[in-house]
Amino acid sequence: MSLCNYLAADKVAEVETSATQEEQEEGKEEKRMIIFRKIMDKCLNKIMSAGRHSQFKNCFKELRTANSGAFDSISEQLMNHLKANIETEISLMIKQEDLEYFFDTLDRAVEENSSRPTPAWRPSGEPSTDCRDHLMAVKSTYRDQLKGMLEKIENENKSLEDVILPQREKVEENQKMLPKKAEHLREAAELCEDFNMSRLQEQAMALVND
Repeated sequence: MSLCNYLAADKVAEVETSATQEEQEEGKEEKRMIIFRKIMDKCLNKIMSAGRHSQFKNCFKELRTANSGAFDSISEQLMNHLKANIETEISLMIKQEDLEYFFDTLDRAVEENSSRPTPAWRPSGEPSTDCRDHLMAVKSTYRDQLKGMLEKIENENKSLEDVILPQREKVEENQKMLPKKAEHLREAAELCEDFNMSRLQEQAMALVND
């Protein structure tokens, strides 16, 4: 057996083993993952059918005429390698993107909502109606923000009222006392006018001289 044939046989065996494992795990997979694998298989079959043996014969007639046995062997190995590489890339994509988890999650979400009494939301075609719930949520958020601002302002006003009100009461009390004090000053001024200031000065000087 040539090295190419050995490698091809080894690769085919590896793919068959992987396919067997996938078949064993297929029973554990959810519906959408199974559908996805079937779609990938269908795409792969279409790709492989485009490179069927007859296409090689038509494109490389001279090579096949020179050595038909080697040509058929090489073309078959090439197709096997191509198929194996594509299957490997598909499996790698499923693993890297974690498609099994996302498809399983989607299946569970659909199953959980399948028994809901009302159908799932769908656009009605009227933007104003479709946006109502979204706008209501936005407006509710603004309303809550405004309530918070109003509460903050009310608390600040209450604090200012507690500080200013006693001061205002004190000012009002002083205003009530001003007429009495003014009256006392007026009476004192009248007494000073009636009193003989010159005589008071003489008595003061006499006291100083004594």
